[in-house]
Amino acid sequence: MSLTTSLQAGLKGILAQQRQSEITGNNISNVNTPGYSRQTAGLSPSPTINIGGLMLGQGVDVDSVNREYDMFVSGQLAEQSSVVGDESARTQPLAELERIMSTGDDSLATEIDEFFGSWHELAENPGGGVEREQVLYKGQNLLDKFEQVRSGLVDVSGNIDETLNAEVETINQKLREFADLNGSIKQKETLGHEANSDRDRRDLLVKELSGTLGVETFETGDGQIGMQLPGGQSLVQGENASRFGAEYVDGKLSFSVKSNDVERQVGKNSFGGEFRGLLDIRDDTIPGLRKDIDQLEHKIVTEVNAQHEQGYGLDGENGRSFFTRQPSYLSETGFDDADSQDFGGGTIELNGVEVEITEDENNSLNGIRDAINDADAGVKASVVKDPDDSGQYRLNLTHETKGEDVDFKSRLDLDGGDPESAFEKDGDDSVRMNSVGSDNIGVALSSTDEVAAAGQSAGSPGDNENAIAVHSLSEEPLMDGENTFIEGYG
Repeated sequence: MSLTTSLQAGLKGILAQQRQSEITGNNISNVNTPGYSRQTAGLSPSPTINIGGLMLGQGVDVDSVNREYDMFVSGQLAEQSSVVGDESARTQPLAELERIMSTGDDSLATEIDEFFGSWHELAENPGGGVEREQVLYKGQNLLDKFEQVRSGLVDVSGNIDETLNAEVETINQKLREFADLNGSIKQKETLGHEANSDRDRRDLLVKELSGTLGVETFETGDGQIGMQLPGGQSLVQGENASRFGAEYVDGKLSFSVKSNDVERQVGKNSFGGEFRGLLDIRDDTIPGLRKDIDQLEHKIVTEVNAQHEQGYGLDGENGRSFFTRQPSYLSETGFDDADSQDFGGGTIELNGVEVEITEDENNSLNGIRDAINDADAGVKASVVKDPDDSGQYRLNLTHETKGEDVDFKSRLDLDGGDPESAFEKDGDDSVRMNSVGSDNIGVALSSTDEVAAAGQSAGSPGDNENAIAVHSLSEEPLMDGENTFIEGYG
């Protein structure tokens, strides 16, 4: 080997080490760069030459710059990014819901307690004007708090929509960049060049979009990657990116993906990541809470009304609802006396449950009411005085579950033998019950004298029997037969 050849081999070794130092310096410079993959030099021996019959090497060459990249680990990171995105996105709205649904000093639980507490104070002084005024005031406060909670739930849902809507344009920019990187990587590697920086950037976009949308990726050849939503909707094919869209439909943000002039709607189940976490809260958690809050209010209103209607005000009148009557079913016929045993024997069927009415025992309007309430048919019965019908009494039925219908069939006879004069028939023993009441709940009483604290019509101002009964409702397991109102809220 000549001296020149030897020096050339040494020079190649020095240059190779210089390239490695440069690559190491680049690694150090990018140690905090998001998505950067550490790079290493790919070394290979220079081709050998025949010198004097011997095959001698000519040093070393740097023939590539490689990324330290593990496809399996990267796939796991992208998958976990979706899980982290889902869970972390829930943090803020759940914190807001916790504030709205708190059990602190300014909570719905406090208002429930104070409302029934006002009835306890009224029981101690049933003729007191201040105590009666407090009952009306606390009743309105309770309804206002229910409305405040519902309004808070609507606000959280709206905040979620605003958060999601703000992400749409950023998502489209990333999809477009991802498709462009596909094209750049294909072009560079086809020409034999490394596209390490482009691949790092593309992997970072996969991680970010996975955290946001839960996207899935797959190899398509030529160094390119396809991208789709977990539900299968394509987002990127080669160098073509779909456009992600959002618009409000009936007050709620909905999403679509447009590709090649074809637009498809995508629902909650098509997403992962942050979008799935936020949409779960918007579409499942919040409606579930709203339903529970509505049911709690419905139960309190129904139970308080039913008990209040049995009591008497200072003016000697009874049959009044404390709150505006909920949507319910009112008998066609009114009766002058709710205690008269005007009905013969027979049965009433409510939601498939038969209630027996025995002649000369519980066949008055009040007796029918008590029999229905003892039957566990999912219906709350009360006797109300209809102010539009000369003060006659009517049977009022309210389903214990808000929004449900009452299936009512009567097989009763009046003492004259004609059931139609009790409840109007519409065919095969079915009794038509008129839907009455309003979803807009308010305090129905117009004066303190109408607060029914007394248990008897001839009761003195000191009669507190019904006030005690209303207060006792707060201590009974009226929520699903297991919890009190406050426990049910908790």
